[in-house]
Amino acid sequence: MITGIGSLPHLDPVAAALFVLDTTDVPYLPQLPNRSAEERMLPQWGDGICGCGHSDSELGLAYGAEPRDRAMAFLGADTLLRMLPPDTPALKTQATGPVTMATAMLAAGHPGGDSLVECLQAGLSARIEVHLDAVRRALPETEIILILDEPALSGIGERSFPFDAVEAHGMLDTMMRSLSVWPGIHCCGPADWELAASLDPAWLSWDIDALGPQFDNDREAIAAATYRGTRIMWGVAPAVMGSPPRDLVSRLQRAIGSLVLGGADMISLTSRAAYTTSCGLAGLTEGQAELVARTVQTVVGDLTEIWAT
Repeated sequence: MITGIGSLPHLDPVAAALFVLDTTDVPYLPQLPNRSAEERMLPQWGDGICGCGHSDSELGLAYGAEPRDRAMAFLGADTLLRMLPPDTPALKTQATGPVTMATAMLAAGHPGGDSLVECLQAGLSARIEVHLDAVRRALPETEIILILDEPALSGIGERSFPFDAVEAHGMLDTMMRSLSVWPGIHCCGPADWELAASLDPAWLSWDIDALGPQFDNDREAIAAATYRGTRIMWGVAPAVMGSPPRDLVSRLQRAIGSLVLGGADMISLTSRAAYTTSCGLAGLTEGQAELVARTVQTVVGDLTEIWAT
């Protein structure tokens, strides 16, 4: 199963949709931040929530600012939805998770406290549900794979990070339970994988080159989660290409081997897994993005040959 992370460099939403259809077997709804700032991961999900509105800053949000017109905030996703056939078996989409969004809103000037967490849980959950309803209207028979994008999980444990592990766990647990689709969790950097696994997400999605030393320490917790139903999305092709596919295959095999040592079943880590790029591709050119996406296909093809022997 090959899918993708989310952001693409395209300006033309039709070209982005065709790119997704050509490079995956489970399509994902693209975000096109180079086309519109409203498709960036923070404004797309946070503009107009908890007193935060549009900003031209790097964050794209500012507390007390006016929200921007959101009519085009999901143009990339909406374009692909219109192009997919009604018998599409499965579709992946993604939303910014509560820990990352709360961290961003504090950086955007929100005073914080319980009011932020409570407001964000309600507002972000409602916005995700509106999105899921739009997907269901377009494709009522299609399985929805929802991933919460949580790059901020890499900050847990750092002195400057605004939330500790218990608070982050609580925020994610509350959000996940509020949604009509049980979500997975994506983090493209080193993270507290035991914390993520303890939430029993539908998927754990990560970059195999950025798992960090905690991955081996947490492998038993991850393995246990796979027996409870969690599946793995392996981010096998980095956005900055530098390694040949055979090296990427070797790295993936090492990560799989670590989880097997932790007690995981090989089948759950391979045939029930998904394969993606390591992160979003919006920072690349369209040609570079295609190279990375094709590398995922090459890695999966090489793995299939290895496992067949």
